[in-house]
Amino acid sequence: MYAIETEKYKRELNGALAVAHMAGSIMLHCHDLDYAVTMKAGADSPASAIFTEVDGRIDHIVQDYYKQNWPNDQLLTEETEPEEAWFNHPRIWIVDPLDGTMGYQKKTGSYGISIALIENGRPVVGVIYAPSKNLIAWAIAGEGTYLNGRKVNLSTEYALNTILCSSNHLSSPPYQRALDVINPNQILKIMATESVVVKALLILNHEGEIYPILPKTEETKSVPKFWDIAAADLLIHEAGGKVTTFSGDVYRYDIPEIRCIKGVIMGTKQGHEYAFTKFRTLI
Repeated sequence: MYAIETEKYKRELNGALAVAHMAGSIMLHCHDLDYAVTMKAGADSPASAIFTEVDGRIDHIVQDYYKQNWPNDQLLTEETEPEEAWFNHPRIWIVDPLDGTMGYQKKTGSYGISIALIENGRPVVGVIYAPSKNLIAWAIAGEGTYLNGRKVNLSTEYALNTILCSSNHLSSPPYQRALDVINPNQILKIMATESVVVKALLILNHEGEIYPILPKTEETKSVPKFWDIAAADLLIHEAGGKVTTFSGDVYRYDIPEIRCIKGVIMGTKQGHEYAFTKFRTLI
């Protein structure tokens, strides 16, 4: 564990870090074991339909911790049905217990956990952890972002080298058209992974500058949910990067629609500005 020098939200952050480390330990322990795999009914895509025994075990830990330690807060996780009007609560924990389940099952190393605390519609505490990459990042609103204990700066100008993409969508026609818009001469490298957590950590680690998630259309159909991006949203913003919709708006997490139907552009300050300008032609 790293020393956390803060007084604001200190208990919340330390708890989220402890849960993340425990979840990561379970992911690593179970990685090469036999575990049950089922398919969730009514999922948006084959990738989001996969449910493993490991997802369930970690979700139980998340549920137990937050119900015991923060019983008055609302909890929204990928694996449980939310309470009615969950979005009206003043404090909402949004957790993806195992982000990148397909990457976990395929043993690509692209998986992790995402934890965010929402107040007044925006994240104020965030933790993301990819145990196989040995990368963990956290942030408190107004206090910056730290990656493995080192403060991150995404606001200075860096060369644009890499576009991060979802391996589940990379071959789809709308995604290919979007890549043609922002990478017309194929100068930028394309790196595809399954996990949003891993892609956000790669941006924070200066291994990628742009991560686009297309808006929902008849072609794209599947889009991420709040638990996929809430913690990364805070971490990227606090580091000096940007996370917005394709229209340039920040996401609010106190609304009933949990799908990111307006798309997401995530990146360094310069990477976001470049992609946002290019994508204006698609809106």
